[in-house]
Amino acid sequence: MEKVIVIPSCIPPHKAAGKLADGAQRLEMCRLAFCDDSRFEVSSIELDRGDKSYTVETLRELKKLYPDDELYFIFGSDMLKTFRQWYLWEEILELAIICAASREKGYRADLSEFTQEQRERIVFLEIEPLELSSTQIRGIIARDDKSTDLIDPRVLDFIKENGLYDDGLSEYRKLLLEKLDDYRMHHSECVSECAALLAEKYGADARKAGLAGLLHDVMKNASAAEQIDEISKAGEGLTRVELANCKVWHQISGAAFLKNNKITDDEEILGAVRWHTTGRAGMTLLEKIVYTADFISADRKYKDVEVVRKLADISLEHAILYTSRYTIEKLVSGDKLIHPATVECYNDMLLHFGAEKG
Repeated sequence: MEKVIVIPSCIPPHKAAGKLADGAQRLEMCRLAFCDDSRFEVSSIELDRGDKSYTVETLRELKKLYPDDELYFIFGSDMLKTFRQWYLWEEILELAIICAASREKGYRADLSEFTQEQRERIVFLEIEPLELSSTQIRGIIARDDKSTDLIDPRVLDFIKENGLYDDGLSEYRKLLLEKLDDYRMHHSECVSECAALLAEKYGADARKAGLAGLLHDVMKNASAAEQIDEISKAGEGLTRVELANCKVWHQISGAAFLKNNKITDDEEILGAVRWHTTGRAGMTLLEKIVYTADFISADRKYKDVEVVRKLADISLEHAILYTSRYTIEKLVSGDKLIHPATVECYNDMLLHFGAEKG
């Protein structure tokens, strides 16, 4: 290709504009990222239009600017799943050849609903997929990690100087970065993001949910001795079943650590951390949100995760009933101990759905 044009969008039809940096800032970040390579041109064409960023309109303008050139529209291959739902998608295919770049190894979209002529205008770009999430990017920003090759140092400086993408949780991230390994940190970021989204959907405080989700595994990588020490400092003890099942300790020691060290005294957040693994009967809304987010966060890949995600979209109770039953069945099949609170959680959900009448 002679040139690649990078175009920041104005108001994507399927995204909330409030979650994005403003147009001028995103344009400047693109310019900083691509300024060393003359093959790339950063265009404000969509920002200048000042309206929803429909691809077909952008391609029409580009066709006027480059009437004698072949246009190629590059996007992630996963976008082909919904491409036929795009505004005037057929005209897009007439204006440009679609270049679908690999987002996961071996992915091939089903093109059977396209005509033969349309299929000939869709090209798959075989590239090594870069598995990267927004939560990982936020972690890099929080650490101000200029050694990474995932964000241009100039862009990172611009983000920090302008206070972009700051959700107010940076100080908590610094604490977690000292206590958690990379895997657990990534999981915590994913749960935080998911919990905030569930809070928006079900009418809870999104920031509080995000914080509870971020902190829920704060003691997950701590040693047994550290966990017992925090629980003891909080004036608590472990039951016989809990002593024999160290996998539930981190929810108890996590809440204790947060309280002991005055990280937070918010009882809703402490409760969400305290019960995120086992659940319990009579969970508060925030407890239900973090418990569910822990099961359906973006990093989760267990067999039934898509089922649980769909149930969570119906109601938290649907998701909790399914996951508590899933947990009990898994533990029973492995001759593992079941925490009484998990059984009580399951029964509570059955009662919620009217089991007492059956």
